Amino acid sequence: MNFKRIENQALSLLEKLRLNRIPVSVQEVAVKLGVDIKPYDLGQNVSGVLLIHEGKGTIGVNPNDSLVRQRFTIAHEIAHYVLHRQKTELFVDKQFSILFRSDNPSTAELRIEREANAYAAALLMPVKLLQKQIRSADFNLSDDKGIKKLAEKFQVSEIAMTYRLTNLNLF
Repeated sequence: MNFKRIENQALSLLEKLRLNRIPVSVQEVAVKLGVDIKPYDLGQNVSGVLLIHEGKGTIGVNPNDSLVRQRFTIAHEIAHYVLHRQKTELFVDKQFSILFRSDNPSTAELRIEREANAYAAALLMPVKLLQKQIRSADFNLSDDKGIKKLAEKFQVSEIAMTYRLTNLNLF
């Protein structure tokens, strides 16, 4: 799957669900998709899980993670639900989002994780809303304060915002 298509799918979902405001409520996205979210202490190395049982999704999110990490984890698991639920019924996402099947993930597994990360970024930081914020506000993206301010507005980490802006060539 190409990343432009992933981007369009995430934007389409937000439009369909009428969730085109910031910060995007990933909890509301999950509810509208019929996916439950359960806080669960998953240990230090696991941020989230997605379990699909009889077509119904349940996301387990580590409540010990920061709020921005939890939001990205939920968005990432929503991505697996939307994009990959036909492939497997269990996704376990460790700190750096490795699909749990073995200790040495295959190229296909890494591709699935990159797709989920791209979808999560598009869901949490929709390109149209990012561009609008950059145009309408006094964001100087050449310094850390502008990125920090933008990250706070979208409720994502500064690292996630930096990657997103870089991938969209918005610097």
